[in-house]
Amino acid sequence: MNKTRLAAFAFSALTISLANAAQYNVVELEANNIGVNTFPSDINASGQIAVNVSIPYNPPIDASLLNFESQTLIDGLTDIEAAKIGNYNDADYTFLYALLTSDANNEALTLQQIADRHAYIETNNNSVFIPGFDVLDENTNEYTFSNDTLVRGMNDSGSTVGSSFDVFYTIDYTLEAGTDITYVVNDFYSRAFATVNNTTIELPPIDDTAGGLSVAYDVNNSNQVVGYSTTTLLDASTLQTSVDNCNDDDIRGDEPAEVCLRRINLVSSSTTGEKSLKFNFQRRGTIWQLDNQGQIISTKELGLAYTPEEDDTNGYESKALAINDNGVAVGDSSGQYRDTNFIRTFAAIFEGDTVTEITDDQTYTSSTATDINNSGLVVGSAVRQVNGISRSKFFVHDINTDETVFPEDFFLGSSSFANAINNSGIVVGKGEIEAGVSARRSHAFRFDTNASEFINMNDLIQCNSAYTLVNATSINDDGVVAASALVRIPSKNIFGDVVLDSNGDEVIVDRIISVRLEPIPGGSIEDCDVTEPGDDESDNDSDRQGAGFGLISLLGLMVVAIRRRIKL
Repeated sequence: MNKTRLAAFAFSALTISLANAAQYNVVELEANNIGVNTFPSDINASGQIAVNVSIPYNPPIDASLLNFESQTLIDGLTDIEAAKIGNYNDADYTFLYALLTSDANNEALTLQQIADRHAYIETNNNSVFIPGFDVLDENTNEYTFSNDTLVRGMNDSGSTVGSSFDVFYTIDYTLEAGTDITYVVNDFYSRAFATVNNTTIELPPIDDTAGGLSVAYDVNNSNQVVGYSTTTLLDASTLQTSVDNCNDDDIRGDEPAEVCLRRINLVSSSTTGEKSLKFNFQRRGTIWQLDNQGQIISTKELGLAYTPEEDDTNGYESKALAINDNGVAVGDSSGQYRDTNFIRTFAAIFEGDTVTEITDDQTYTSSTATDINNSGLVVGSAVRQVNGISRSKFFVHDINTDETVFPEDFFLGSSSFANAINNSGIVVGKGEIEAGVSARRSHAFRFDTNASEFINMNDLIQCNSAYTLVNATSINDDGVVAASALVRIPSKNIFGDVVLDSNGDEVIVDRIISVRLEPIPGGSIEDCDVTEPGDDESDNDSDRQGAGFGLISLLGLMVVAIRRRIKL
């Protein structure tokens, strides 16, 4: 055996050794190259992953919508003449992007709108853009990238569901004073959609007054889409009067009808990052049934687990967050808390016309159900007092036996959240790993309902891995997991180029990225505390966070040596 063959043999042996020293391989998604932050939301049977990208690189900036006579631009731009023709340097590009995105609601209705979130499907390291309600610009033949789009669920056929703003467009208008102005508006905010066979299907709310609101979370293999939408207006007369006034030229005032309606439809951000109309709608869980071509066959309004009194003027809502192939949906429903005037939200099961709560309001202050498998196992999280402090604890509920189990997680005071369960009964989610600190770090976990086994997923990857798994968002029946990982990587600027310091070295930062966790056939949990004979234990404190100069580095050196020999 010559030296080259010996090196190749050693390389192969090392690869096998590394592969069998863990249960999962960590594979970075290509979508990480599209924007600053990425978050996977779902994975289907074929391993396709739905991914949301926050702060995409190379956002389009329309120079025609910029007021270069404003003092803000005069003071802030370094090369205003170049910027006027759309030739932006790094500093000016960054400055303009920050300026345009600082007013996300565009209350002046004159600023260009740039989407902060894009949606993609990743298949075999290829990311495909999900436009939602975006359209191709007739001048550039590219998408406008003006409207936020979120993808939340997908089925085994590759159909995706989520929510998207309406695309923004411009209206040229001359004020009565003779001043020309260009407005930037859209016709609605969050609207549910399904993408079937590369076609976007609008899933309208039950009540679409002033645009209404609808959001889709999941779709099963029978093309049933679940989410929620606006239904009854609590004060219909007030909103309808405002809409009528916008459409009346004598009452509206000196602005286009579209602008007036847009002002009515202005929204404020909620704690979940979604949008909610200022007008108080009732909201109810909703099931949209689609055919195989994506056309809507029926729309079903889901009920509440709580029955309000006839004279109750409070706003109540229910949400369906997941649905299995049997048509059973889960999510949450609001109601009065412990016979008080406080409204709280509790996990709920929607089966036919029946809405059933999973947790009681005597033990838990709130809860939600996030997923259900085809066997009727439901997962979610509930908030209760632990040592006098509110903590969220994940649960598994069996519809068949009506039993709810709260498994032991990282420690008593840890908050834990279950995101998904597959048909084999494997639950994935995240939980806090630190006690006694205000900002607690979280790690991804896996829980096997069959063996009642809870494990930190960082224990299932290689020791000294460069990745720290912070959240596991979805798992398919092959055990492939979509997850988020913390890793140290080179920082990138708004163009997506690596940032260098004054010495020409890469600036390294901590970043959350999206990864695929692929099960290793025959893999086993690696013992990170193994000490070889003669080793000093004090020098062998292996950690699964951050790469060390171990087998991986040796493997890299071997590759370099082989390449050098080939070049010779």
